[in-house]
Amino acid sequence: MLNTKESINFFADLKRSLSPARFAGYGNRGSDLDAFAKYLWNIHLCESLCPCFQLLEVAFRNRTHSRIAGALKEPNWISNQHRVLYQDEQDAIAKAKQSLQLSVTPLTEDYLISEMKFGFWTGLLNSRYEILWRKIIADVFPNMPNTIRTRAEASALMNGIRRLRNEALHHHSIWHWKDLKDRHAEMRLMIKYICTASASMASQVDRFPNVYANGIGECQKIASKILREVQKPEDSQAIQKSESKTSN
Repeated sequence: MLNTKESINFFADLKRSLSPARFAGYGNRGSDLDAFAKYLWNIHLCESLCPCFQLLEVAFRNRTHSRIAGALKEPNWISNQHRVLYQDEQDAIAKAKQSLQLSVTPLTEDYLISEMKFGFWTGLLNSRYEILWRKIIADVFPNMPNTIRTRAEASALMNGIRRLRNEALHHHSIWHWKDLKDRHAEMRLMIKYICTASASMASQVDRFPNVYANGIGECQKIASKILREVQKPEDSQAIQKSESKTSN
């Protein structure tokens, strides 16, 4: 069993690593152990979302790039910073090129596609690109129902997912989001709207439904186990061996 001093030392150390403010965000007026369990659950939730984040981002950027290339009749529209792009997107491309140059990576279109951040791709859904999307939306989202297949609807959904992605990948807390399950469902839906093959992969690798359904219970057990292991006494055999060497 942990004594009070040992518990205080563990949580004092943990708070120094996480920052008191961050740890307090998981407290919700509960015990330090409860906050620790919530922090672990948040880690599990964020981790479980990563496969779908990857499948959606890769499918969306490649499908969008291909369809824009066809509409503009310019396969290297990113490399050439096509005039259809507004200043924000031009600046993002210039920054990506600098990043590739610093890493001694060839400035090819393929490398630039993967270098462009998710915000760049969702930014292309902005209303100022409305005319462009009228030409490509049916090909980018071929499985989206005609009744809702508009740039505005796609933008709202993708930017909602982008916010979740940014919060999760930047280690912010999402465990308390009341609509977390709905946000995840929207992400799975968007993957399906873009690519049925990617949707099939998502159905096999997506662990979020189970992690979310299981709740915090398992993490409470893990938190207690960590506390026991971190604070347990030194192995008695090792102590006896050390004492034996000293006496000899």
